[in-house]
Amino acid sequence: MPKPTPAEIVARRGLALPERTRSHLRELGIWCDPSLSIERKSSSGDWFIRGKESGGAVAEIGRYVGFCREGGEMLPWLYRVKNFMPNGVHAVFLAADPVVRLELYRYETSYDLLITRHWLHRDKEPERPKLWNETLFAARYGVIELELWGKDKRFRGGTAPRFMGRNGDEILIPEPYKQSIFKMVEAVTDIGCRQPHLLHEPEYQPAPKEALPV
Repeated sequence: MPKPTPAEIVARRGLALPERTRSHLRELGIWCDPSLSIERKSSSGDWFIRGKESGGAVAEIGRYVGFCREGGEMLPWLYRVKNFMPNGVHAVFLAADPVVRLELYRYETSYDLLITRHWLHRDKEPERPKLWNETLFAARYGVIELELWGKDKRFRGGTAPRFMGRNGDEILIPEPYKQSIFKMVEAVTDIGCRQPHLLHEPEYQPAPKEALPV
């Protein structure tokens, strides 16, 4: 089996932040979990991808992990998670279709963004599927010259970082995920975050009423 490349490792594990940065986030109580697992429902035998939306911010720094569908549409959560401490896990999801993971790290007005796609694959039935991963977008040192966690917070939810390549050309965020990135920026500037910003409440269908006797 060939050794995974650095790009493949990033696509599977998420943003490769320095240990000093990760340690600082832990000290500040900002906890993110980009890991994904493969789960099977005993009732149907179907396989699903499971993940956790998590993260938050303080004034200085923020980090967030969120998820959406392959086309950019929102995903429903399986259940909400409410913690005494903020900036942690906010909701858990299960998805059968390919999912897109978005990770955003902010230090003051500088942003790092990673967008990855994940799907289940098996070579033959009925073996356990494997999780395949690919990077859709990766860029560092994007800029939003606004204090979105403070005096400019009225602009949250409608702006995204601007990323520049080594040659000075702008690196454009994939169009299907722009709205999700707006929400991610809101999440990494939401001081003491206590709510999911991408996953949404499932739409429950009312149980059908029994037919009345004629």
